[in-house]
Amino acid sequence: MASLSGSMSKLHRKVALVIGNQNYSKKPLANSVNDANDLADALRTIGFEVTLGTDCTHQKMANLIDNFADEIQDQDLVMFYFAGHGFQYKEQNYLLPVDADEKIKRETNIKFNSVNAQETLESLSSQTSYATIFILDCCREYLFDDTSKFRGAKSSGSGLHAMIAPGGTLLQFACAPGSLAADGGGQDRNGLYTKHLLKQIVVPNKHIDLIFSSVGAEVYEESKGKQMP
Repeated sequence: MASLSGSMSKLHRKVALVIGNQNYSKKPLANSVNDANDLADALRTIGFEVTLGTDCTHQKMANLIDNFADEIQDQDLVMFYFAGHGFQYKEQNYLLPVDADEKIKRETNIKFNSVNAQETLESLSSQTSYATIFILDCCREYLFDDTSKFRGAKSSGSGLHAMIAPGGTLLQFACAPGSLAADGGGQDRNGLYTKHLLKQIVVPNKHIDLIFSSVGAEVYEESKGKQMP
């Protein structure tokens, strides 16, 4: 795979699942829905078939992921993007639906009412022998009402846990494992990471590795070294 919009990518069907959750009952976010909508638009301009979900409940997220995985064909170029809240629990990363506060009241609720990022990555990447791009813009602070019930969950400021990328997978967090990402200021339409991803992802014939490295460099520079994808 040379680029997302170059001639080589035309040999493969390009499919993406883009999810943005922001209207959480606790700790709502400012830019996640804009991030998802804008990335979906950008991907369509470079030939992706996009499935978009915003402010998803757990059931809606699970259905979107299952249906998307079922439709992947071998040799597809697959992209998954999530903007919203995520947290690590017992060395696993979980992506939170907007009804997380209502559903997750104790440890035993976690795996049944949130989305395991590693399992999602493995499910999508196993459906194609070409390439899977997996992007998590969710390293933001999130605390449940009673953290004493979540002894394995990291506390505020700990971000996400490092993940294992299967062969043929490109994985990028909006920030380094164990740290937090900026959601964007009050006048910004997009979060810091996705703002730069949107700019780089549509550059014609730019190698995917250079897209990711350029995004990382620009986020690091704008954040004055506080955030490194």
